[in-house]
Amino acid sequence: MTFRSEKLRRAVAELECMSCGKQGQTQAAHANLSEYGKGMSHKASDAALMSLCISCHTELDQGKTMDKFERRDFQQTMIARTLVRLIEEGRLVLA
Repeated sequence: MTFRSEKLRRAVAELECMSCGKQGQTQAAHANLSEYGKGMSHKASDAALMSLCISCHTELDQGKTMDKFERRDFQQTMIARTLVRLIEEGRLVLA
């Protein structure tokens, strides 16, 4: 079973874009990597979310500026930045 949390998705979407820094209109973007549960018409785990603006999300999913390895590195970096920001702002608290 893949982890799902609407509360986490909403918290991620409230952050600025982790790629370009744009505020507002960000989205909780799911990783496109199989190690996070991505599969045929199945989204990755909510535990691997990235806060991206619409432009950066579109570039990740449909753009031609990154090769396979750059796209993988970009996603790993954006996931890490998102988790760090959530924790530092107190939006993700572990009991």
